[in-house]
Amino acid sequence: MVRGLNRLFTMSRVLRIAAILTAVALVWTGPSPISASPGAGTPAQKSVPPETMIGGITPEEEAAQMMALHGRLMKEMPSGVANQPLLVTLTDAEKADIRRLQGSNEGPAVVGRAKPLNQIVRFSPLDTAMLTGTPRHAANGILQGTADGGFVWAMAIDAQGAGAIRVHIGGLDLPAGAELYFFNQSGQAFGPYARKGPADDGDFWTNTVFGSEGIVLLRHRGPNGAADLRGISFVVSEVGHISPKFANALTAATESFCSFNVFCIENASCHNGTPADPAKSAVALMQWISGAYIYTCTGGLLADTVSTSQIPYFLTANHCISQARIAKNMEAYFQFTLPCGSTSCPAQTNPGGMQRLGATIKATGTTGDYTLMQLNSAPPAGSVFLGWNSTPVAFTNNTPLYRISHPAWAPQAYSDQTVDTSAPTCTSWPRGQRIYSRTNTGGTEGGSSGSPVVNGSSQVVGQLSGACGTNTGNSCDYVNNATVDGAFAIYWTAVQPYLDPGGGSCSPAGASCSANSDCCSNVCQGKGNKKTCQ
Repeated sequence: MVRGLNRLFTMSRVLRIAAILTAVALVWTGPSPISASPGAGTPAQKSVPPETMIGGITPEEEAAQMMALHGRLMKEMPSGVANQPLLVTLTDAEKADIRRLQGSNEGPAVVGRAKPLNQIVRFSPLDTAMLTGTPRHAANGILQGTADGGFVWAMAIDAQGAGAIRVHIGGLDLPAGAELYFFNQSGQAFGPYARKGPADDGDFWTNTVFGSEGIVLLRHRGPNGAADLRGISFVVSEVGHISPKFANALTAATESFCSFNVFCIENASCHNGTPADPAKSAVALMQWISGAYIYTCTGGLLADTVSTSQIPYFLTANHCISQARIAKNMEAYFQFTLPCGSTSCPAQTNPGGMQRLGATIKATGTTGDYTLMQLNSAPPAGSVFLGWNSTPVAFTNNTPLYRISHPAWAPQAYSDQTVDTSAPTCTSWPRGQRIYSRTNTGGTEGGSSGSPVVNGSSQVVGQLSGACGTNTGNSCDYVNNATVDGAFAIYWTAVQPYLDPGGGSCSPAGASCSANSDCCSNVCQGKGNKKTCQ
């Protein structure tokens, strides 16, 4: 059985042979080696060490900036806004659906649901002569003129029962001097949000704020507030309702990390001096919305070979994110840790860390289960861009591997594995495209998918796809299940144009070509002289 989340387990070498002998034939296929040797358009194998980010904003500086913005927004918000929120409530059936999916072993971990709101914010019917310093109801919020000739409008939203919320804005096109923000009353504030050019359709998800209530605030700084007001319209189309996972009785009784984690998960802060140490400053918890649901995985920053810049390339799994519209609303939470020995785990609806919103996809594929993105904003100061190594390890038995991940929305967890070339393979995950290993320490579970796995030199050699075995429903059965990572070596040709742009002569996806050998993917398709690299 193959499981597409990410459960790993502490290994007993003594029992491994017995587990293989009792494997079910219908579950496994025999080893299916796939050559990872360079093809005609493949750049040479290469390795790059980790590098520490230069500059960036520190947690203290970010907290100070947010505090200043929050103080200003609270001061400018018209009186009475928080007393009249729009209520958003999940039905019993929707709550049951979330619980069902949170207990599933398939796909990325579910942490909440998107609830339609379809609240149109339009001011065209208003008599702008009434835009004064007295607060008045407008567009399901409260509007007030300001002394600078502008105005402020705000609407509160209460997602009842949620531990955190974010909102989906559509059709935003603001005049000069107008800014949109999203915040709560307890200290979080984000924005301003605005279109980033003619190609931007003004459709986006905001950052997440903790608690059940958030406030959308529009501030116009004048002097043409009355004239501009009637031309402004947008829609608050959905509310992202992030709700806690319902831990089962076994987990609650045997926990060793957070109450919502299975017992084999180990706190990364309690494991120091390992090759995974740089990953603690590179790995981030991911949260995004796709369709009706809110999901979580793990990803990490990757270095490139260009010495004159530091581009925030970010690696995760294809089965987590593979579409541009999803990457656009992805939030990454960096530096989300828990001190060793602490029993005060944050609620799953209140993850720590420094949030970064949005990314663009550079390369993605199911072969090797990878997605390479570029974050839309710089990571925090002190971040590490992980090194990488394109040398295949899938067929090198007993190679040690190390990992930092965010299992089940938890702070950073540690695990280590060794490559096991005798582990039976699952049908859709042939060895070579995937790295099969056995866990020695710690483990992972839903939410750890996409977490980079590094070698003894702290270089990425793959990222987590999931588990393969006869008992994948048990996250801590390290005897009957193997850990499976997508192999960096197998998709190296696709990410090389970004990570090592001067190191090869092949062309990236989308470039014109005349033969397969022109392309880093070794695939050139099209008609006549309109062929492109795939």
